[in-house]
Amino acid sequence: MVKRLWLLLAATLVFIALCQPFLQARPTLYQTEKRAALALAEQAQALLGPRISGPEYSWITTTLAPPEAKRLSRHPDFAAVAVGWLKQAGAGPGSRVAVNLSGSFPALNIAVLAAIEAVGAKPVITSSVGASTWGATDPEFTWLDMERELTAAGLWRWRTVAASLGGVGDAGGGLTPEGKELAHSAIRRSGADLIAAADLQGAIGRRLQLYRGEANELPPLLVNVGGSHVLFGEAGHRAPLPQGLNRGYHPLLGAQDGLAAAFLQTNRPVIHFINVRQLAAQYGISENTPPGTSGAFVSRQPPPILRILAGCWLAGVLWLLWRGKAGFSTATVK
Repeated sequence: MVKRLWLLLAATLVFIALCQPFLQARPTLYQTEKRAALALAEQAQALLGPRISGPEYSWITTTLAPPEAKRLSRHPDFAAVAVGWLKQAGAGPGSRVAVNLSGSFPALNIAVLAAIEAVGAKPVITSSVGASTWGATDPEFTWLDMERELTAAGLWRWRTVAASLGGVGDAGGGLTPEGKELAHSAIRRSGADLIAAADLQGAIGRRLQLYRGEANELPPLLVNVGGSHVLFGEAGHRAPLPQGLNRGYHPLLGAQDGLAAAFLQTNRPVIHFINVRQLAAQYGISENTPPGTSGAFVSRQPPPILRILAGCWLAGVLWLLWRGKAGFSTATVK
């Protein structure tokens, strides 16, 4: 029986390999919005140039991150990935979106803002200045400075309404006094309000207050980029939150107290960008992938005849397994 299972597994793998050349490339949904977001992301990155990445270490560096992930995050197709998730979450013209950004992945911040502009949504943006290595770590050109420059260029109208220092506790934990002062200076330059809460819960509460606005109601969707402490709450990165589009109540987040829990507990979806290399592998994005050709734009699907053959193959495998089990049972009885 075991030998038969191994043979069936090997035969199935061969069958799958033989089917690969016959898969047909088909455009994914929301091509218009994805192309618009891609163009915006490319414009934004061209405007910033090499300044989109800061030095490895600076006064406002909070955590470590591999430079390969930062380079990969600059691929503009991530804007199309963001469009797909936004549309799946129900975002569209005029819909409100809460957005929480950090300085760790400025290119992904751009991807998200380009996607929001492309679908016509209206964001309420909060940011933090601190950044992991190779992110927006230049104290004189932080994420808030980049955002201000992109807004001034007319790429979109949205800007951060309030910002914090970031780091541990969202209050600059891990930064030196010099680093904290440089982060304060960046916030003053941006014109955003300062989020200066007494503790982490205060920082989370202030963001939720800003998201609710005058209507006193949370937007239907939260988008987060990076591993900001406020997203997870007191549990920090121990709080489970999968990357991508999260919808519905998550029992493991039920006892959490961060931004994500506040949305998911009220059946509001959360889009989370964090693991760039994993996301790139999921959508077939590499540094050498031409823009507009990744899995965010094109999916490979089997033609109808191949689906029929696959169904027949599966039926045959199940029949052989059942026959083998029946034969084994008969032999056991004897």
